[in-house]
Amino acid sequence: MSGRLGRVLQFHLRLYQVLGFHGLPLPGDGNPARTRRRLIAWSLFVLISLSILVLVCLFSGDEFLYRGDMFGCANDALKYVFAELAMLAIYLETLSSQRHLANFWCLHFKLGGHKVGLVSLRSEFQQIRRYLIFLYAAICAEVAIHLVLWQFQALTHHMLLFWSTYEPLVWLTYLRNLQFVLHLEMLREHLNALEREMGLLAEYSRFASETGRSFPGFESFLRRRLLQKQRIYSQVYDMLKCFQGAFNFSILAVLLTINIRIAVDCYFMYYTIYNNVPNNDYFLIVPALFEIPAFIYASQSCMVVVPRIAHQLHNIVTDSGCCSCPDLSLQIQNFSLQLLHQPVRIDCLGLTILDFSLLTRVGGHNSSSDGFTFNHYPIPDGLLRGHLHDLHHSVYTEVRQHLYVGHP
Repeated sequence: MSGRLGRVLQFHLRLYQVLGFHGLPLPGDGNPARTRRRLIAWSLFVLISLSILVLVCLFSGDEFLYRGDMFGCANDALKYVFAELAMLAIYLETLSSQRHLANFWCLHFKLGGHKVGLVSLRSEFQQIRRYLIFLYAAICAEVAIHLVLWQFQALTHHMLLFWSTYEPLVWLTYLRNLQFVLHLEMLREHLNALEREMGLLAEYSRFASETGRSFPGFESFLRRRLLQKQRIYSQVYDMLKCFQGAFNFSILAVLLTINIRIAVDCYFMYYTIYNNVPNNDYFLIVPALFEIPAFIYASQSCMVVVPRIAHQLHNIVTDSGCCSCPDLSLQIQNFSLQLLHQPVRIDCLGLTILDFSLLTRVGGHNSSSDGFTFNHYPIPDGLLRGHLHDLHHSVYTEVRQHLYVGHP
């Protein structure tokens, strides 16, 4: 990575290097080639270590999995398996997609990302404030829930083993999800800057049209500026393609892992409540409920900027006053076609668009599947006998009243 990063951004990218998620040297790192080789080796080492950890948890004779019944054991095993699949997707994609990630940051610096290091610390926080809010809110929520939970929940040997091994996998999944958010915030900043500049061009043309005040060559000036904005948009679109090339498979794996964990913990919550099992650790899914919406919000925030850019483009006045110019109209049409054929569409391997409609589908699917599972849970024997007795008594009473109606 060549260029200059702000202190806040560089700190968080360094964090992702430590986690093995970012395999590129940062600006200022000595001997970039050697640093890259070390980062690749570190990512591979972390992946192997986590895979060994998951295998030990799945096949060890100790109580890493819930041993009370097969249902709880299968739930814990399912969470480990999907976490391992997510780790494989994350680290293998980190090792194989460095070219896409390097191109992403090269385009970021080319579009003016180097200016981030020249602004104040407050401005840096402002530029990536959404990412910072999501990150530190998730950290505070997770820590607070753990501190409160273990004051009321008995820490058994199984819970100690399970959460001490599963919680790191949870955090790695969360942080990868927030890494997506960070890169989308970079993309959104460039799109917002382009929208502001298009708005200025629209205001210039409107002012010249309404007042008749301009300068010689004003139409050519607008055309050159539009051509420059087209090139900027093309580079932003290339950034989007690099983002998708760098994170495509891990986006699917991370979203699927978080969704599976929520669904599995909801199933187990129903199960423990129904069978009066003293277990409250399902409250730990609360931070997970906000992970997918955080990513979807960042994705939607990028996609909604493009229609606003098109709106500003068509606000440029071309058919009255000094701004009347057929060539300028042709340039606007050309830019419109570019926006149409190069849409900012953030999807998951082309399977689904990552917008707010995905949240409704995921929520509806989880609600319906949870309700189906809850309605088909096996009822304990004692409770079943009580229900059968009440049912027999109510049916007997109803039949007796029907047969003897009108008779003393």
